[in-house]
Amino acid sequence: MQQKTAALPGTYCISFKSSLGTLRYMLHIDSTSGMFFYGKMESDPRYITKRRDFCYIKGIMTPGKRYDFIMKPDLQNGLPYELPCSPYEWLLNNKVYFSFREEGIISGYMVVRNEFSTPNFSFSGMKQALPQDGYLTKKD
Repeated sequence: MQQKTAALPGTYCISFKSSLGTLRYMLHIDSTSGMFFYGKMESDPRYITKRRDFCYIKGIMTPGKRYDFIMKPDLQNGLPYELPCSPYEWLLNNKVYFSFREEGIISGYMVVRNEFSTPNFSFSGMKQALPQDGYLTKKD
């Protein structure tokens, strides 16, 4: 179980595609604990420059065969969040089901619960290589 969640931490450029358009975000998975993972999701500043949407997320492994993880907003315990956009643009009361299809690539779908007429969004993301991941080396 820990082997699956151990691969999750990192930053992912992610998008949700639906008939409403493509929504782009940055997903930062900061930590794991057993079958749970925690982090933050925010609008991608390369695409959305005039506003900053974010919320903290929590997730858990699923027992299913096709999708390995469920993620949803963590709106408890007084954590700060900022949701100025319409409900269908964000994950409030929604869940994302996803899995690794290849190393560093996650994909799945989002179930929209606050707008029942909205179809499911497809979800995809790619892990970003950061300097602390070994791409920059320090000289002695």
